[in-house]
Amino acid sequence: MKTNIDLKKICFLVNPQKSNIKPYYEWVLAEVAEKRPTWFIHLFHQQWPADLQNFDEVWVMGGDGTFNYFVNKYPTCSIPIGLFEGGTGNDFHWKVFGKISKKEHLDHILNGHAASYDAGQVNDMIFLNGVGIGIEGDVLKSMQAIRFMGGTLGYYLAAIPQLFKFKSYEISFDRGGKTIVKKVFLCMIFNSSRAGGGFHFFPMASIQDGALNMMLCNPIAIIKRIFYMPLIQKGMHVNYSFLEFSTIQATRIECNRVLCASVDGEVLASDTFDFKILPAKFDYIVPN
Repeated sequence: MKTNIDLKKICFLVNPQKSNIKPYYEWVLAEVAEKRPTWFIHLFHQQWPADLQNFDEVWVMGGDGTFNYFVNKYPTCSIPIGLFEGGTGNDFHWKVFGKISKKEHLDHILNGHAASYDAGQVNDMIFLNGVGIGIEGDVLKSMQAIRFMGGTLGYYLAAIPQLFKFKSYEISFDRGGKTIVKKVFLCMIFNSSRAGGGFHFFPMASIQDGALNMMLCNPIAIIKRIFYMPLIQKGMHVNYSFLEFSTIQATRIECNRVLCASVDGEVLASDTFDFKILPAKFDYIVPN
């Protein structure tokens, strides 16, 4: 339903655990009050509402973990979503807007249009960026102790010890009606391109193609793990022979041991991971 630009009711959700973004959302409120004086913004910076009924748009300020929490709390959200970066990684925000200033971004939110983007689902969790099974989950657990470092530096500090000690594992999955059994060092299934505060795991990924991207990494020596890490960060790894890329709509990954997976910065522990694409799942406010 098209909303009158002169009269709009907006739900503004802010991550209550990030007090450092208070100046940012206060600036947004002041700018909107000046540029769209007839818009009504209901700010939720402590407890979020039970539902989004009676709002024309919902704005969400935070990082990838905040966006993940949002889509899982409101999985049936059908109103346009405005994303505001406020985390350490901001990988999905980057996929939608690229690298722009806060002023340029707010102009897009105020004047843009809604476009439908895909999401993915693993077991009962929705994700926007992607899922890394195994070492990615262990890296995430390690990051909890150094999360204040944030972004790429924090990811490196957590990842390097795991590169030395993480052991490969066996997976089985269906491909074309045939069960594939394979030993891997890494299994990743993504909707978007980036994770970990700027690691371009799937530089070719689209969030509007109705498909998920899968990467399998063969077991490799420890020294090679360290060597290839910065190349993966830059997205320069897609032609290496020890990596296998494919696109899927759904798959079931069964592992030979319980593993931790990183799901947009949240930990999911299991030995079975059921994936499926959710085409055009959410509408986002994007540049015209």
